[in-house]
Amino acid sequence: PPVAVLEQLHYLGIALVLLVLGQTVPPLGVAKYLVRFTRYEPHAVTALRLLTGLALVIVAFSEKLLNPELSSAFLRQYPHFNVLHSLLGWTWVSDRFFGDLAGVVEATIGILLITGVLTRVVILAMWVPFNLTVPLLPPVELLGHLPIFGIMYLLLLYGSGVAPQTAFRWLQPALTGELAAAQRRLAGEEEPSSGEPVPAQAASTPNSGSRRPSSARTSARCLQYR
Repeated sequence: PPVAVLEQLHYLGIALVLLVLGQTVPPLGVAKYLVRFTRYEPHAVTALRLLTGLALVIVAFSEKLLNPELSSAFLRQYPHFNVLHSLLGWTWVSDRFFGDLAGVVEATIGILLITGVLTRVVILAMWVPFNLTVPLLPPVELLGHLPIFGIMYLLLLYGSGVAPQTAFRWLQPALTGELAAAQRRLAGEEEPSSGEPVPAQAASTPNSGSRRPSSARTSARCLQYR
């Protein structure tokens, strides 16, 4: 159903962040394609925050506030998940009340993420309900929560946005020819011709016979496998 698709909007946010800010050094052909997306760099984390907040609001209403039977059935199957009852001994907290309370908390977090108000504070507040129930989650539910944990850590780190040219920094080695030069050095091939770009570090490193200094080989290997 459409609602089930909307509940997974945070995966679209993850895809956008990986497309725009994915930390990798791609080949030249891929880098030329991805460089067009660097203009959206300031908006990638914002899109993730908005889509995650919207997904949380939809889940809060579709699975809890507007469908209390679903949350009550889940709590009957996993009674220990009602932590106010099982851990704190608050016997007056029924499954229906706990489900509604969880829905209100989830919707509030989602709305705050959408507004962008104190994002890092909101993420820290999310850690309490989300991490408190981790040991109690069944395997399927735990797998469903893992992307949310990853999003929480990313928003905590980049809550105020990413540094300028973060994405372009990963494409630059391929676009400037530095990646190709490093791959040639690893393969033991000859130096690039005068018409090909040579990285500054390679140009400033003196030749010592056919064997490259270990530092040059190490930096080349890092560029290839980053």
